[in-house]
Amino acid sequence: MSSVTETSGTERHYLHQLTSLRGVACLVVLFGHAIQVFRYHNPQRTPVQGGVHDLITYAFNAEAAVVLFFVLSGCVLSLSLRKYAHMNARIVGSFYIKRIFRIYPLLWFSIGLAVLSMVVARGLVPDGVFVGWLSRNLHTPVSIRNTIASLAGVFTRYNGPMWSLRVELMYSVVFPLLFVLMRGRAARVVTLLALAVIALLPVPHEVGTVFALSFGLGALIPLLPGTLGRYHGLYALLALVVLLYDRYALAGLHLPERIADMIETVAAFVVIRDLYASGRQYRILLSRPVIMVGELSYGIYLMHLPIMLIVFTIAGHRMGTATLLAHPSMTQFTLGVVTAVLTTALAGLTYRVLELPLHNIGRRLGRTILDVAPPRPLSPTQDADTHASRI
Repeated sequence: MSSVTETSGTERHYLHQLTSLRGVACLVVLFGHAIQVFRYHNPQRTPVQGGVHDLITYAFNAEAAVVLFFVLSGCVLSLSLRKYAHMNARIVGSFYIKRIFRIYPLLWFSIGLAVLSMVVARGLVPDGVFVGWLSRNLHTPVSIRNTIASLAGVFTRYNGPMWSLRVELMYSVVFPLLFVLMRGRAARVVTLLALAVIALLPVPHEVGTVFALSFGLGALIPLLPGTLGRYHGLYALLALVVLLYDRYALAGLHLPERIADMIETVAAFVVIRDLYASGRQYRILLSRPVIMVGELSYGIYLMHLPIMLIVFTIAGHRMGTATLLAHPSMTQFTLGVVTAVLTTALAGLTYRVLELPLHNIGRRLGRTILDVAPPRPLSPTQDADTHASRI
């Protein structure tokens, strides 16, 4: 997909807003992990205090934010392929090259940071502090085999958020075919039904089949007519509430997690579809700081948990881990803010020196595959893009 610097004003606005939305979702994941991954002590609260506490904490629905990522990915990848009338081997090859250079370089850097955080946390934090999946991850042996599998994006225990990158890689492989099926109106309904069936398969959540519908609905967004219903703004607002609080409402029903994932997929589709097609411009999503967070969101997402573990470990070593866990609200807020600041700073650095340069190389190689004639030599600054969050 073209950089926002190469698009019309209208397209630039909605691309900025989609980028900003990804940044907001990324921060929701970050603060959600500050709330969820440590075994805090439960202080006594009145029913009113407990209700307010639940409304605040459930608003940081990290699971829903990841579902939103997948629908956004489907939308953005669809935009990148929509300009081609027909798929061929060159287009698919170019697509894969750009995805490889987009995903892997920063992924490899984050693995080194994650291993460092594992070593620090295992050495200084007592057992029982972390929730089950994180404790299991931190006690994973650091071996050559695990490291190679991590570098391939297959093994995700070094860094918990990597599981979603494995899902992203899986659906990137099949996305050109998925896009062709979604573009054909005759096959569209059948494809969506098939994706819904795949999403409902009773397989382990980490396999990622439940997110098939997320990528399919995301791919559909740029292919739909630009007209929206009369009450589309109200529907988008209700969908946003569902994204935040569906797991709170369903908590007592003990439903399979895939049900909440599918509900959040539909809600994310409604929100992104409204943002994409309505032409409405949200000032907060068009502000430069929020756009910047969106541009850095990939780095923030991959690196926030290792940095959070290091920050918590150092703070616990100096102040006492029991003290941190005994004051959950203060610890969650402070840990989230400090992690957000440090991670954003590091993401800004890696964006400039690693992510953006290599992504531009991927773009150039992708265009080389598409060019029939031999490409002209490029100067170091020619054809460089300043937005790595675009494919």
